Amino acid sequence: MIKIFIMIITTLTLQASAHTYDVKFKGIKLGEIKDLSTLKDYYLKAAVTSRMARFLLGKDNLVYYAKDKPQVRDSKFKQDKKMMLYAFSQSLKARPKFKRFKINDIKNITLTCEGKSCQFIYYKNDHIDGKGKILFDRDGEFVSITEEMTDFKIVRN
Repeated sequence: MIKIFIMIITTLTLQASAHTYDVKFKGIKLGEIKDLSTLKDYYLKAAVTSRMARFLLGKDNLVYYAKDKPQVRDSKFKQDKKMMLYAFSQSLKARPKFKRFKINDIKNITLTCEGKSCQFIYYKNDHIDGKGKILFDRDGEFVSITEEMTDFKIVRN
């Protein structure tokens, strides 16, 4: 019985860590994310896999963060000004039918989920300043997130 329990836990752990995610900007693959667990701290770290991107960035990692700048060595940092990571993290936790999150006096984001997808819209001064879509597979696992105005994507392999 204990051996069966250990095998099930091992299988679930291997399946959860087996996914990698491509980071794409305007259709060009910049890097690869191996772990989404950092999303709870509102940042994602991608290993830069494109030679051209590595040359231009001068770093081995690209860190996309929303709140506090994380301590990650040899990284190029990009702040998430449109709060895409916040919407992403909330969709993974609860998938609300409709929820509005106030960021400050002039910024807010709405998250609307139906079935296997969520839509998020970022408002600044009551005007749409960003929007995107988060997709899940039939098992409820994350597949992709797309910020439509900048064509920034994170896609499961």
